[in-house]
Amino acid sequence: MAIILFVEVSITETVILGAFATYTFVPSGLTATPRRVGPIGTVSVTVFESPEEVVVNGMSPSTRNSPYANSGIVVEIRPEDLKDYARFGVTAGLEFQKDFERLNWEQAGRTQSAPAQRLTDFLNCKTSSTLPAVSYFPGVISSPLHEWIPPSIGNRLKAGFGFFGSVMRGFLTEEAVITGVESRTSSPVRIPRDPLTLQHIVISGLFPCGEGSGYAGGIVSSAVDGMNSAEAVASDIGL
Repeated sequence: MAIILFVEVSITETVILGAFATYTFVPSGLTATPRRVGPIGTVSVTVFESPEEVVVNGMSPSTRNSPYANSGIVVEIRPEDLKDYARFGVTAGLEFQKDFERLNWEQAGRTQSAPAQRLTDFLNCKTSSTLPAVSYFPGVISSPLHEWIPPSIGNRLKAGFGFFGSVMRGFLTEEAVITGVESRTSSPVRIPRDPLTLQHIVISGLFPCGEGSGYAGGIVSSAVDGMNSAEAVASDIGL
């Protein structure tokens, strides 16, 4: 599973975030990766199960006329990050996700606004006194994300942001706002499958694939996994 923070800036400013779509930073083997770059995109509300949680997402309108550019920064969550949830067994990731989404809601003033912080303030561990305009239409509330995001996530983000800033002039700007969080980029539970046949390890003929089964984290990776699974199905039936 993974956690995403969105970095967004008005396209009237000096930086366009679409330029860094190909970079991946890997600190100590764990990734912080830009994905779903929206040169004219928006941060949007997503589906949630409880009024006491906030989950955001990203999109680009069909008219391509948003005054904002944004990108989701993906941080990988691994089993060792879920030690405090070990008692939940295979649903540890789900419980972590629930707690994170509720914490997001609390940090947003217990409303459907989203917690946000200037990118430079996040890196300098400083609460933002003001925030630029952003695309998230329920609004944003200044929040010290550097204080409440788990260190396992926050440290990777800071290292990744530092790397992106070193290779992309203008990336680290006080006009960029980070908005949290998207916690559903990939499934926190993985359906087991054989790495060679791609079939379920017990149920013959069942081919778990894509985001829902825990083998992808986005549109492209889901498509690739679907193609691989289709080839595995064809091979299994002799085509």
